[in-house]
Amino acid sequence: MRTLVRRAIVCGLATAAVLGPMTVTGAAAEAAAPAPRLYAPSALVLTVAQGEDAATATPLRAVTLSCSPTAGGTHPAPEEACAELRAAEGEFDRLGDDTPTVPCVKIYQPVVVTAQGTWDGRRVNFERVYGNSCMMQAEGSAVFSF
Repeated sequence: MRTLVRRAIVCGLATAAVLGPMTVTGAAAEAAAPAPRLYAPSALVLTVAQGEDAATATPLRAVTLSCSPTAGGTHPAPEEACAELRAAEGEFDRLGDDTPTVPCVKIYQPVVVTAQGTWDGRRVNFERVYGNSCMMQAEGSAVFSF
């Protein structure tokens, strides 16, 4: 009896070694294949840094923002930020209020914000410098409010 069990195990191992990995065909292959994406990707990394140039500035904060298929990421208000970006058609230059009503001190302590990633399938590499953090917040954009 033991000899039969050993022969069955050896035969099974030999068969597996000869056949190699099995391939899935037909309906099983279709079920295992990932579903095609029905939306263009929108995933961004947003940063706020102290300085005049993103290449040399020291980042203070960074978050991720994903807007397709649903709003998410580490951004504290992803739904609001995604809604603003959709309204601006992904154009970061169109974000915020051009005439802020909040008074800011005129002390020059530059802050640079960046957005890198993809928006609606397009590559994004945005950088903007503000005179100070008050001016950045006075713009009123939820995208860089983190």
